Amino acid sequence: MKSGKHVPLEHRLVYVQVVEGLIQHGLQGRISPRLKARLRQVGVDVDQPLLPAYPVVMWAQCLRVIAQETWPGMPLEESFRHLAAAHVDGYGRTLIGRAVYGVMRLLGPKRLVQRMPQTLRGTDNYTEVELVEKGPTTYEMRMNSVLDCPGYSESLFEHMIRVGGGESPKVTTLSVEESHTTYLLTWTER
Repeated sequence: MKSGKHVPLEHRLVYVQVVEGLIQHGLQGRISPRLKARLRQVGVDVDQPLLPAYPVVMWAQCLRVIAQETWPGMPLEESFRHLAAAHVDGYGRTLIGRAVYGVMRLLGPKRLVQRMPQTLRGTDNYTEVELVEKGPTTYEMRMNSVLDCPGYSESLFEHMIRVGGGESPKVTTLSVEESHTTYLLTWTER
């Protein structure tokens, strides 16, 4: 498999378990006819079996549509934060997600964060993550992607840390470059 650093944007794919986690589990009972139609317009037909993978550009469009339709009238960043929480919850109900979350709970927050490069690599064909420990409950994480969904990634990582037992997780974007985003991950121990 190619290193994520060398997979051009047009060849970047998100694997089915990510899509399944949100669409079939995280949004269970919340997919309105209008949302279904808008998702179909961007390329995801929820009435058909899911594809093995989806282009990341299409997936980002789906996230935006879902945030707008599921939490209308809310500021977009807040909608994306709710979406990420539903996504983490839904992914935990997939076959793969149940196994991954079982391991995450056993690892605890520090080892969970240390394993994030491998965990995230299993969700698509391109993600590369570099971690730098800044303290026992503080890490800097650099990813080779930029997602135009304000608040989504931060909330996603906070909820993942919470699954691992971290208290009061906080993820802040430190910098966004052309092809990388750097986050600061912090939490407190129970």
